[in-house]
Amino acid sequence: MPIGSSNSAFRALADQTRRDILRMLRTGPRTSGDIASRFDSSWPTVSRHLAVLREAGLVVAERRGQEI
Repeated sequence: MPIGSSNSAFRALADQTRRDILRMLRTGPRTSGDIASRFDSSWPTVSRHLAVLREAGLVVAERRGQEI
């Protein structure tokens, strides 16, 4: 794994909300809307958390119609 990848993974895991999202995803795929509905944060904030996790290679996004 390149050095940059591990740094982005550590950065992603440094935030409690992102760790909570990863725990939630252990049980299987969820839509971004479903994930956002379980947090007090706004949808754009949760979306940014998901982007950080994607950039670190810790989650994969898949579009199915209107759902991500």
